[in-house]
Amino acid sequence: MLVMVSSVRAQELTVTHEAPSLPKEPMFTGRKIGLGVAGAVSAFLIHETGHVFANLILGNVPTLQGTLVFGFIPFFVILPRITCDGDHCVKHNGEPFGAGRNGTFFIATAGFHMQHLTDEVMLTRSPQLLSLDAPFRKGMLAFNVFLSTMYAVGAYTGLEDPHGDLAGAARRSRMHEAWLATVVLAPAMLDTYRFFEPSSRWAPWVSRTAKASLFGLTFVF
Repeated sequence: MLVMVSSVRAQELTVTHEAPSLPKEPMFTGRKIGLGVAGAVSAFLIHETGHVFANLILGNVPTLQGTLVFGFIPFFVILPRITCDGDHCVKHNGEPFGAGRNGTFFIATAGFHMQHLTDEVMLTRSPQLLSLDAPFRKGMLAFNVFLSTMYAVGAYTGLEDPHGDLAGAARRSRMHEAWLATVVLAPAMLDTYRFFEPSSRWAPWVSRTAKASLFGLTFVF
């Protein structure tokens, strides 16, 4: 009997119970918000760095100046301190500014070029950004769209500060500020569409054309 019992036990199957794997917990909401804010701040710094970089590569040293956004929100602008009389421009120290009005236009719009470059890299590398867990990049994209929209609204309503990017660009190029606002607003709206409709084939190319158009204006007046 002992031999038979041992034989039966040897043939018994050992049943083990594995706990079901739990789904990966989503990123903590507070952390998502923090990363989104960090992305927005980074986008703002990239925008302003564009102005500084454009000044420096054209041989000019800018300065900071306080301003009021929409006439009541305290903020600051990076002021190139370049004055132009026709096509002849001089720096704040009296030295000639060789890049002329085209250079001042490039300085004024450099922040938008940096936004466009950042958004294009993100949306080209990750067309499905909406479905990704990427709060930092989404924060950057949201801020860039917001900033372009804010500038356009300020231009359309006449509330933009005279030292603002679009006001300065319009003054240097002698183009209507509202027209320039539309050129800036178009890529923001198109990139928003690309974010929500990543399968679109026409939107990326129209958006890139709009961005290139703003840059191309630097050389046409």
